[in-house]
Amino acid sequence: MLQVHATGQPTDDMVIEARSNLSMSLEGLTAVFGGICVLTLLVVAWPVFMGLWPILLAALLHLAVVGWCFRAAWRGNWARERLLLDGDDLVVEQFRLGRQTRSQWPAAWARVERVPGRLGDVQVYLRCRERRLQIGAFLPVNEREELAAAVRGMLNRRSAWSGSQIIRIP
Repeated sequence: MLQVHATGQPTDDMVIEARSNLSMSLEGLTAVFGGICVLTLLVVAWPVFMGLWPILLAALLHLAVVGWCFRAAWRGNWARERLLLDGDDLVVEQFRLGRQTRSQWPAAWARVERVPGRLGDVQVYLRCRERRLQIGAFLPVNEREELAAAVRGMLNRRSAWSGSQIIRIP
């Protein structure tokens, strides 16, 4: 999901925020896992009452593995990036679970670079001299294209480059 915040004045700060697309909230995921737990325990209840208690251990182990997989999938897909045009600098803050990075780029010399990948995939990079930073890697391809266009538009106001800010690499 991409959000652009600007006040409309050419001298004001602009913020672009890109967030990963999570199809389910944490509460929804918890409800689904709770339903799986209840259903699994209902299925094994009769065999346990008949004396086949090892099946309960297998069911609990299964639920622990499923819960761990849900947790890993949720945590692994949570990501956010914030690009802030602050005066003459472009500040990029990248948030991943457990870590946060912040880098500062001169807005006048920063460029947006699109690198096509396999099967129509596109990677978007910020580039300034030898530095290169991938942005929006967690977004779907169409949202990465929107991010590239939004950053290009944001940089156009303060750019020292003439022409387009998006470089297409064959």
